[in-house]
Amino acid sequence: MRRKFHLLNSPKYFSISEEYGMFGVAERNINQLANIWKKDIIFYYTAHKVGFRTVGFIHGPFEVVSELFYNPQAVWAKDKKKRNIDKYPYRIKFKYLEEHICLNPVPIQVFWDLKEEGKIKTVIDSSALIDKAVTTLLEEEGILLLQALLQANFKSGCYDKEYKSKTIKEYPVNFLQFKGSKIKEFKMEAYLEAYLLRNPGIIHTLSGFENGLSKDYTYEILNQLSTYIAGGAIDISCSYKKKVLDLWLKIGVTVFELKKGVIDPFYVEQIIRYIEWASRLIPGAKKEMIKGILIGRDFGKQTSSKIELLDRIKDLKNLYNIEAYTYYIVKDSLKFELLH
Repeated sequence: MRRKFHLLNSPKYFSISEEYGMFGVAERNINQLANIWKKDIIFYYTAHKVGFRTVGFIHGPFEVVSELFYNPQAVWAKDKKKRNIDKYPYRIKFKYLEEHICLNPVPIQVFWDLKEEGKIKTVIDSSALIDKAVTTLLEEEGILLLQALLQANFKSGCYDKEYKSKTIKEYPVNFLQFKGSKIKEFKMEAYLEAYLLRNPGIIHTLSGFENGLSKDYTYEILNQLSTYIAGGAIDISCSYKKKVLDLWLKIGVTVFELKKGVIDPFYVEQIIRYIEWASRLIPGAKKEMIKGILIGRDFGKQTSSKIELLDRIKDLKNLYNIEAYTYYIVKDSLKFELLH
């Protein structure tokens, strides 16, 4: 898998993040950070005072130098409910990309100009950018931002300060957090999404690659994709390409809608809208090649809802490729069962 590009968002805390070489999110946003891996490239959107105005800027590029970890040590803002605990304890560490250090940010207008030209698709408007802590970009979008920053910094700069995160310990994150006794349910949907993102092999298996991916295949995982049509965000999408005649050709896309509780039949309509939107958003994706997957917990005694859900999927089988799964726990391991 190639490096991914991500855009971080924090209007207030960039200077602290730069000083520490670290970025954090609250528990409810753990899924947004879970799609970032060591060696990925990140950009940082923030705001600076310019005269009497506040103007948005994008800093970077930075290279991620840690995996996602937990540490509640106070860095940015203390949680009012928990003494001496930071509000953003789920974290990654980063450093300026040593290959070319860009100390001059570019104004956010550069980003919106690319959007107007149709070259930025994952951020549909300013609210889609501001409302999220992390946006995973399409590869071509990341390359354009990287190019814009290098053009504003045609000579590599020098950043010789030691990052304060060097002394911050990295504790592992437990994504399998549940409530309930007989039928376990994820504490938050964010944990279910984060678990899948940190275990992409499960995504591939559910997408139809039961034996994994060979060197002739590559994939691109995006999460929390903003949408106009559906009025929400696609939890996860995974695009697949195969190398044929030295060309990387798109062969399939899977979109996931995740529920910590049972899957209401209503969500079939939602996954349909997401399939339609993905065909517009993801370059090279056609509706016929997109698979929709719904995941929720065991139905228990709610058999009527299960039957209604399966009947609705069956009615649409000639128009859309949709599957539904339930998750369950076996010896501290998450398993999935296809509904049929």
